[in-house]
Amino acid sequence: MEGIIYKIQPYLESSRLLFVYTPQGKMTLLAKGAQKLNQKSRVIGQFLTRISFDVTMLNKTFVTLKNPVVLDDYARIKDDFQTTKYAALILEIVDKFMIEIESHETIYQEVVLALSQNDLKIASLAFSLKILKPLGYELNLTANGNLVKGVSIAKGGLVYENDGYSIDLDTKDAILLLKLTYLPYNEHSNDLDESIQRIERFIQKYYEYHLHTTLKNLS
Repeated sequence: MEGIIYKIQPYLESSRLLFVYTPQGKMTLLAKGAQKLNQKSRVIGQFLTRISFDVTMLNKTFVTLKNPVVLDDYARIKDDFQTTKYAALILEIVDKFMIEIESHETIYQEVVLALSQNDLKIASLAFSLKILKPLGYELNLTANGNLVKGVSIAKGGLVYENDGYSIDLDTKDAILLLKLTYLPYNEHSNDLDESIQRIERFIQKYYEYHLHTTLKNLS
C-alpha cells in the first residue's frame, strides 16, 4: 500500500505516529524508534512524504509500519517555506475533511496530482475548490443565461442581476474561480496573479461559512 504522511506525532519515548492518507482512506502507522537519530524510520517518517509500506490487516486503522519505502520525499517543495505552506494547505484539507468520502482512491490521486504541479500556489487553490464537490459543498458556477454580477459565498454560487445577494467576487474573478475549479492543474496561466489574493480570501471565507473551519494555511 502507499500513502502520503499528512501529520506526525511523537509517541512514547522514541517512536512516532504517522498519519497517512491512502487510496483506502486514513491510516495511523506506528513508526518504532523513529525519533532516534540513527533509525531509518526517522528519515522516512516525515511530514509531506509519500511512502509505500506493507499492511496485513486492512481493517485496522492503527498498524505498525513495515518495510517502508520512500516514493517521493517532495524535496523540491520542502526546499522553499512558502511552497511548503501551499502543500500544507492540501494536506490540511485532507486532515480535516477526508473522513466519510465515497471514493478515497479518486481523491488520493487528486492529492498526488496536485502535489506534482510546478506552481503549488495555484494547484493548492485549485485543489481546495475541486474538493468541495465530494465534500458536498460544490460552488454552483453554471450560468442560467441571466446577466451575472459575480459570486456569493452565502448563496454558494453565481449571483444574477436581480438577485438579492451581495457579491464576494466580481464577474472577472468569477471566471478565474471557474477556471480553477474545472480546468486541469496544468492548464492554468499567469492571469491569476492580480486576483490571487482575492481568490485566497474567498476560499478561506467560503470554508469558514459552509464548512465552519478556518484553513490556517490560508490565514
